[in-house]
Amino acid sequence: MPPKAVKVPKTDPKAFNPNRSAGKLLLAQTLHVREALIKHMEELAKVLAVDVRSIKTEGDVSEYIRQATTILHQQGRKRERK
Repeated sequence: MPPKAVKVPKTDPKAFNPNRSAGKLLLAQTLHVREALIKHMEELAKVLAVDVRSIKTEGDVSEYIRQATTILHQQGRKRERK
């Protein structure tokens, strides 16, 4: 039996005011997004720090591509491989 759909009313167009001061929840969410971006910057810097001319073996290539792909495709991290 499929779950029942929940009807959500449309948001009043006046609900968003670009000039209104941001509340605590929005500011906390902004900090959370910033922390996530910093984490990704650190991961990216680590991969970019590798001198690709130092990559000599298929294993080296495999590891480099794995690290880069993990950053580029974040949704793939949580999936388990069969």
